[in-house]
Amino acid sequence: MISRHLLRSLAPLFLPIAAAFAAPFATPPATTSSTNDTVPRASAVQQTTPAVVATPKPVEPRPIAGVAEPVPPGLRPPAPPPEPTTPPARTFHDSEYGVSFRVPAAWILTRKDSSVSTFRLDARNAARTTKMRAVATISFNPHPTSTFSGALFYFSVTPHATQAECSFQASTRPPRTVTTTEIGGISFNHGYDEHGVICTEERDEIYTAHRNDACYRFDLVINTYCGGIVSGVRDISDEELDAVRNRMQAILDSVKFDNH
Repeated sequence: MISRHLLRSLAPLFLPIAAAFAAPFATPPATTSSTNDTVPRASAVQQTTPAVVATPKPVEPRPIAGVAEPVPPGLRPPAPPPEPTTPPARTFHDSEYGVSFRVPAAWILTRKDSSVSTFRLDARNAARTTKMRAVATISFNPHPTSTFSGALFYFSVTPHATQAECSFQASTRPPRTVTTTEIGGISFNHGYDEHGVICTEERDEIYTAHRNDACYRFDLVINTYCGGIVSGVRDISDEELDAVRNRMQAILDSVKFDNH
Protein backbone atom coordinates (compact mmCIF):
# COMPACT_ATOMS: atom_id res chain seq x y z
CA MET A 1 0.00 0.00 0.00
CA ILE A 2 1.29 3.38 -1.18
CA SER A 3 1.87 5.76 1.61
CA ARG A 4 0.20 9.15 1.77
CA HIS A 5 3.59 10.79 1.85
CA LEU A 6 4.53 9.13 -1.46
CA LEU A 7 1.35 10.28 -3.17
CA ARG A 8 1.99 13.90 -2.21
CA SER A 9 5.45 13.68 -3.66
CA LEU A 10 4.17 12.28 -6.97
CA ALA A 11 1.17 14.73 -7.38
CA PRO A 12 3.15 17.45 -9.20
CA LEU A 13 4.03 14.91 -11.89
CA PHE A 14 0.44 13.80 -12.65
CA LEU A 15 -1.35 17.21 -12.52
CA PRO A 16 -0.15 18.43 -15.99
CA ILE A 17 -1.13 15.13 -17.56
CA ALA A 18 -4.62 15.29 -16.04
CA ALA A 19 -5.11 18.91 -17.18
CA ALA A 20 -4.12 18.04 -20.75
CA PHE A 21 -6.50 15.12 -20.80
CA ALA A 22 -9.47 17.19 -19.48
CA ALA A 23 -8.95 20.33 -21.70
CA PRO A 24 -11.00 19.18 -24.73
CA PHE A 25 -13.98 18.50 -22.51
CA ALA A 26 -13.87 21.79 -20.55
CA THR A 27 -16.68 24.40 -20.88
CA PRO A 28 -15.34 27.75 -22.13
CA PRO A 29 -15.81 30.61 -19.67
CA ALA A 30 -18.50 33.19 -20.32
CA THR A 31 -17.29 36.47 -21.86
CA THR A 32 -18.55 39.89 -21.00
CA SER A 33 -18.99 42.62 -23.58
CA SER A 34 -17.51 46.01 -23.18
CA THR A 35 -18.55 49.35 -24.57
CA ASN A 36 -14.97 49.75 -25.78
CA ASP A 37 -15.08 46.70 -28.09
CA THR A 38 -13.70 47.47 -31.55
CA VAL A 39 -15.88 44.81 -33.26
CA PRO A 40 -18.98 46.57 -34.69
CA ARG A 41 -22.33 45.37 -33.53
CA ALA A 42 -25.62 45.46 -35.31
CA SER A 43 -27.42 48.69 -34.59
CA ALA A 44 -30.89 48.56 -33.26
CA VAL A 45 -31.81 51.55 -35.45
CA GLN A 46 -32.15 50.62 -39.13
CA GLN A 47 -30.97 53.06 -41.74
CA THR A 48 -33.85 54.32 -43.94
CA THR A 49 -33.75 55.34 -47.66
CA PRO A 50 -35.07 58.85 -48.34
CA ALA A 51 -38.51 58.79 -49.98
CA VAL A 52 -38.62 59.81 -53.68
CA VAL A 53 -41.09 62.66 -54.22
CA ALA A 54 -42.82 62.44 -57.63
CA THR A 55 -42.69 65.63 -59.71
CA PRO A 56 -46.21 66.65 -60.75
CA LYS A 57 -46.85 66.75 -64.50
CA PRO A 58 -47.60 70.18 -65.96
CA VAL A 59 -51.26 70.76 -66.62
CA GLU A 60 -51.95 71.18 -70.32
CA PRO A 61 -54.12 74.23 -71.02
CA ARG A 62 -57.50 73.32 -72.40
CA PRO A 63 -58.60 74.99 -75.67
CA ILE A 64 -61.20 77.71 -75.29
CA ALA A 65 -64.16 77.52 -77.62
CA GLY A 66 -64.06 80.24 -80.24
CA VAL A 67 -60.43 81.17 -79.52
CA ALA A 68 -57.73 80.05 -81.96
CA GLU A 69 -54.84 78.16 -80.42
CA PRO A 70 -51.37 79.65 -80.95
CA VAL A 71 -49.41 78.02 -83.77
CA PRO A 72 -45.93 76.81 -82.78
CA PRO A 73 -43.15 78.81 -84.46
CA GLY A 74 -41.94 75.74 -86.34
CA LEU A 75 -45.35 75.25 -87.97
CA ARG A 76 -45.97 78.84 -88.95
CA PRO A 77 -45.73 79.64 -92.67
CA PRO A 78 -42.74 81.74 -93.66
CA ALA A 79 -43.31 85.47 -93.82
CA PRO A 80 -43.79 86.69 -97.40
CA PRO A 81 -40.89 88.61 -98.88
CA PRO A 82 -41.23 92.39 -99.30
CA GLU A 83 -43.33 93.28 -102.30
CA PRO A 84 -41.45 94.73 -105.27
CA THR A 85 -41.90 98.39 -106.14
CA THR A 86 -41.06 98.30 -109.84
CA PRO A 87 -42.44 99.13 -112.24
CA PRO A 88 -43.76 102.16 -110.38
CA ALA A 89 -47.43 103.01 -110.07
CA ARG A 90 -48.83 104.93 -113.04
CA THR A 91 -52.10 105.99 -114.67
CA PHE A 92 -53.58 104.38 -117.76
CA HIS A 93 -55.69 106.58 -120.04
CA ASP A 94 -57.66 105.56 -123.14
CA SER A 95 -58.29 108.80 -125.01
CA GLU A 96 -60.54 107.12 -127.61
CA TYR A 97 -63.07 105.83 -125.09
CA GLY A 98 -62.34 108.29 -122.29
CA VAL A 99 -61.37 105.83 -119.56
CA SER A 100 -58.53 106.02 -117.05
CA PHE A 101 -57.49 104.01 -114.00
CA ARG A 102 -54.54 103.74 -111.64
CA VAL A 103 -52.12 100.81 -112.07
CA PRO A 104 -50.38 99.84 -108.79
CA ALA A 105 -46.64 99.41 -108.41
CA ALA A 106 -45.26 96.03 -109.49
CA TRP A 107 -48.12 95.51 -111.97
CA ILE A 108 -47.34 95.21 -115.68
CA LEU A 109 -49.52 97.24 -118.06
CA THR A 110 -49.91 96.47 -121.74
CA ARG A 111 -52.37 97.28 -124.52
CA LYS A 112 -51.65 94.09 -126.45
CA ASP A 113 -53.20 90.76 -125.69
CA SER A 114 -51.23 87.48 -125.62
CA SER A 115 -48.01 89.07 -124.31
CA VAL A 116 -49.03 88.63 -120.67
CA SER A 117 -52.67 87.57 -121.05
CA THR A 118 -55.17 85.39 -122.90
CA PHE A 119 -58.25 87.58 -123.07
CA ARG A 120 -60.43 85.18 -125.05
CA LEU A 121 -59.83 82.40 -122.53
CA ASP A 122 -60.25 84.61 -119.48
CA ALA A 123 -63.30 86.62 -120.65
CA ARG A 124 -65.16 83.64 -122.04
CA ASN A 125 -68.56 85.29 -122.57
CA ALA A 126 -67.26 88.45 -124.26
CA ALA A 127 -68.66 89.10 -127.75
CA ARG A 128 -66.56 88.16 -130.76
CA THR A 129 -66.33 91.84 -131.66
CA THR A 130 -65.04 92.82 -128.21
CA LYS A 131 -61.65 94.56 -128.32
CA MET A 132 -59.25 94.42 -125.39
CA ARG A 133 -58.00 97.95 -124.70
CA ALA A 134 -55.62 97.26 -121.81
CA VAL A 135 -54.64 94.68 -119.23
CA ALA A 136 -52.75 95.07 -115.96
CA THR A 137 -51.28 91.92 -114.43
CA ILE A 138 -49.50 91.42 -111.13
CA SER A 139 -45.78 90.72 -111.58
CA PHE A 140 -45.19 88.81 -108.34
CA ASN A 141 -46.85 86.14 -106.24
CA PRO A 142 -48.25 87.56 -102.98
CA HIS A 143 -49.10 84.02 -101.79
CA PRO A 144 -46.14 81.88 -102.90
CA THR A 145 -47.04 78.84 -100.79
CA SER A 146 -50.50 78.55 -102.36
CA THR A 147 -51.90 77.60 -105.77
CA PHE A 148 -52.21 81.24 -106.84
CA SER A 149 -50.85 81.73 -110.39
CA GLY A 150 -51.98 85.17 -111.57
CA ALA A 151 -54.29 88.19 -111.36
CA LEU A 152 -55.36 90.25 -114.37
CA PHE A 153 -57.40 93.44 -114.66
CA TYR A 154 -58.92 93.79 -118.16
CA PHE A 155 -60.56 96.77 -119.83
CA SER A 156 -62.36 96.03 -123.11
CA VAL A 157 -64.97 97.61 -125.37
CA THR A 158 -67.55 96.08 -127.71
CA PRO A 159 -68.41 98.78 -130.29
CA HIS A 160 -71.94 99.13 -131.70
CA ALA A 161 -73.46 96.92 -129.00
CA THR A 162 -77.03 97.20 -127.81
CA GLN A 163 -78.11 97.54 -124.21
CA ALA A 164 -79.37 93.94 -124.19
CA GLU A 165 -76.18 92.58 -125.71
CA CYS A 166 -74.10 94.44 -123.16
CA SER A 167 -76.20 93.20 -120.24
CA PHE A 168 -75.95 89.63 -121.53
CA GLN A 169 -72.16 89.71 -121.18
CA ALA A 170 -72.50 90.19 -117.43
CA SER A 171 -73.93 86.70 -116.98
CA THR A 172 -73.51 84.59 -113.88
CA ARG A 173 -74.26 81.15 -112.53
CA PRO A 174 -76.26 79.98 -109.51
CA PRO A 175 -76.23 80.64 -106.64
CA ARG A 176 -74.91 84.04 -107.67
CA THR A 177 -77.14 86.53 -109.49
CA VAL A 178 -76.44 89.61 -111.57
CA THR A 179 -76.30 92.75 -109.47
CA THR A 180 -75.55 96.40 -110.17
CA THR A 181 -72.77 98.58 -108.84
CA GLU A 182 -71.45 102.06 -109.52
CA ILE A 183 -68.02 102.57 -111.10
CA GLY A 184 -66.77 106.08 -111.71
CA GLY A 185 -70.30 107.44 -111.29
CA ILE A 186 -71.81 105.06 -113.89
CA SER A 187 -74.03 102.07 -113.14
CA PHE A 188 -72.55 98.70 -114.17
CA ASN A 189 -74.01 95.20 -114.23
CA HIS A 190 -71.94 92.81 -112.10
CA GLY A 191 -71.71 89.17 -113.21
CA TYR A 192 -69.42 86.25 -112.44
CA ASP A 193 -67.86 83.30 -114.22
CA GLU A 194 -65.52 80.47 -113.23
CA HIS A 195 -64.23 77.33 -114.85
CA GLY A 196 -61.77 74.45 -114.49
CA VAL A 197 -61.43 70.77 -115.29
CA ILE A 198 -60.46 69.13 -111.98
CA CYS A 199 -60.69 72.23 -109.80
CA THR A 200 -61.58 75.91 -110.17
CA GLU A 201 -58.75 77.37 -112.23
CA GLU A 202 -60.20 80.79 -113.03
CA ARG A 203 -62.55 83.22 -111.31
CA ASP A 204 -63.82 86.25 -113.24
CA GLU A 205 -65.70 89.19 -111.76
CA ILE A 206 -67.44 90.83 -114.76
CA TYR A 207 -68.66 94.44 -114.98
CA THR A 208 -70.46 95.82 -118.06
CA ALA A 209 -72.20 99.12 -118.90
CA HIS A 210 -73.73 100.45 -122.11
CA ARG A 211 -72.21 103.83 -122.97
CA ASN A 212 -71.83 105.87 -126.19
CA ASP A 213 -73.25 103.06 -128.38
CA ALA A 214 -70.70 100.62 -126.97
CA CYS A 215 -70.36 98.08 -124.19
CA TYR A 216 -67.68 98.97 -121.67
CA ARG A 217 -66.38 95.96 -119.79
CA PHE A 218 -63.98 95.27 -116.89
CA ASP A 219 -62.84 91.76 -115.94
CA LEU A 220 -61.11 91.02 -112.62
CA VAL A 221 -59.57 87.59 -113.18
CA ILE A 222 -57.81 85.34 -110.65
CA ASN A 223 -56.01 82.28 -111.99
CA THR A 224 -55.06 79.27 -109.87
CA TYR A 225 -54.07 75.66 -110.42
CA CYS A 226 -55.12 72.45 -108.71
CA GLY A 227 -53.44 71.67 -105.41
CA GLY A 228 -53.79 68.93 -102.84
CA ILE A 229 -53.30 65.41 -104.24
CA VAL A 230 -52.95 66.80 -107.77
CA SER A 231 -49.82 68.93 -107.29
CA GLY A 232 -49.07 68.62 -103.57
CA VAL A 233 -49.36 72.41 -103.14
CA ARG A 234 -51.67 74.00 -100.59
CA ASP A 235 -54.92 75.28 -102.12
CA ILE A 236 -55.33 79.03 -101.97
CA SER A 237 -57.53 79.99 -99.02
CA ASP A 238 -60.66 82.14 -99.12
CA GLU A 239 -58.83 84.84 -97.17
CA GLU A 240 -56.03 84.90 -99.76
CA LEU A 241 -58.54 85.05 -102.61
CA ASP A 242 -60.23 88.01 -100.93
CA ALA A 243 -56.84 89.71 -100.52
CA VAL A 244 -56.21 89.40 -104.28
CA ARG A 245 -59.72 90.65 -105.05
CA ASN A 246 -59.09 93.67 -102.84
CA ARG A 247 -56.00 94.53 -104.89
CA MET A 248 -58.01 94.54 -108.09
CA GLN A 249 -60.95 96.26 -106.45
CA ALA A 250 -58.58 99.14 -105.68
CA ILE A 251 -57.87 99.45 -109.41
CA LEU A 252 -61.60 99.34 -110.19
CA ASP A 253 -62.26 102.03 -107.59
CA SER A 254 -59.79 104.31 -109.39
CA VAL A 255 -61.65 104.17 -112.72
CA LYS A 256 -62.70 107.55 -114.10
CA PHE A 257 -64.59 108.54 -117.25
CA ASP A 258 -63.86 111.65 -119.28
CA ASN A 259 -66.66 114.21 -119.51
CA HIS A 260 -68.61 112.65 -116.71
